[in-house]
Amino acid sequence: MSTQPHTAIRVISLPAARERRQAFARSAVAAGCEWEFFDAHTTPVSGLSYDEKRVTGIYGRKLHPGELGCYSSHFALWRWLVNADCEQLIVLEDDVVVDWDFIRDISAIPMARRGIEYLRLFAKMPAPWRFIASPYFDKYRHLIRFTGYALGTQAYVLSKIGAERLIRHGSNIEAPVDVYMDRTWDHGLLNLAVYPFPIYERHQRSSIGEGRFSAPISRWGQPSLGNLWIRVRRKLQLNWAIHGVSPSSARALQRLLKAREDV
Repeated sequence: MSTQPHTAIRVISLPAARERRQAFARSAVAAGCEWEFFDAHTTPVSGLSYDEKRVTGIYGRKLHPGELGCYSSHFALWRWLVNADCEQLIVLEDDVVVDWDFIRDISAIPMARRGIEYLRLFAKMPAPWRFIASPYFDKYRHLIRFTGYALGTQAYVLSKIGAERLIRHGSNIEAPVDVYMDRTWDHGLLNLAVYPFPIYERHQRSSIGEGRFSAPISRWGQPSLGNLWIRVRRKLQLNWAIHGVSPSSARALQRLLKAREDV
């Protein structure tokens, strides 16, 4: 059985992570849809720029090499999607357990035609959220919108338009990729998720981001006034996202989904 032609599935994994690849492949024997490994990066791909001093001034610390590799891996997949012969992409990392029945079902749905350009299938943090539609997909699932930092890039669905937006606004690395993707105010994509999640993360060591918080990271001195203003602005943007009025795109999506129910 093949995944619908408008959907591709790629699993990010380091080429040297043979045991992890074998474990994932064993878990996907009965997947019933086509998927492929995508070789994870260890350094930024061409087209990405990273200014360590600027990032330290804005984000508060430099990024770990694993974070740069993770950002580059996802960025490369976004670029691949833009030029690929498919409508949407399901991105998985190799440390997840997958509800393949759900993946097969969502693979058959062109999400962009439903107004959804980006959809999380997992999150690491219990971030603030708001309902978009309930129930959604089935009787016991809901479509929600995270307003804070949910973090994690273990599993998500992305459309071509979504990929184009992430590329357009994300070629200068200023934070880990999951932080960037959570910033609706930077790229305009709603941070949507299906809940309960159809994916969960295995309890094991990360082969891409290991060491993210395990070792001291050198810091620069006091940020410049420009960088300090960026920090303050980002805090205000996050505060507004959590406590302010929902963006017009979120309200438009709710109206669209409601109209579909009434048809």
